[in-house]
Amino acid sequence: YVDRGMIPRTISFIFSELAQRSDYSYTLHISYLEIYQDSGYDLLDSANEKTSMEDLPKVSLMEDEDGRFHLRSLSAHRVATEEDALNLLFLGDTNRMISETPMNMASSRSHCIFSVAIEARKAGEETVRRSKLHLVDLAGSERVGRTGVDGQTLAEAKYINSSLHFLEQVIVALQAKSQGKKRLHVP
Repeated sequence: YVDRGMIPRTISFIFSELAQRSDYSYTLHISYLEIYQDSGYDLLDSANEKTSMEDLPKVSLMEDEDGRFHLRSLSAHRVATEEDALNLLFLGDTNRMISETPMNMASSRSHCIFSVAIEARKAGEETVRRSKLHLVDLAGSERVGRTGVDGQTLAEAKYINSSLHFLEQVIVALQAKSQGKKRLHVP
């Protein structure tokens, strides 16, 4: 239990904090998104257990009339306890794309985003406060020449490396913008 990862520790912390705040009522929802070869998949979709990835519905990014972005086809599961949230995490983890490579017996082939949405309402008030925490697990970059992968694993490595490169470009652009440098495009 001491060697728990960042997500289980965060779940535990959230529920511990909420238990100490009895003047509010809370509603929590969990979502778990996998990004595999530039497509999004719902790791908590019940179809995952009996359907191949190619046949699963893809999660798509949609913009509403107010300019806000939403993920279509991504389920949100209400949880009441730390155990409920951990069970969803473990269910999603079993649905992730994993392959064996020469460097790693269980190499994740995707990026994942575990999201916790929290709504808080103070007793006797109508105001609802909403917050969302996204915990991101990025696939590691791969030195294709060193690992000697080929076929499907090579194709996955190319997607992983290019997506990490694009993320780096976004971070560089945002940093330049925050420093007042003129930058026309944030990828």
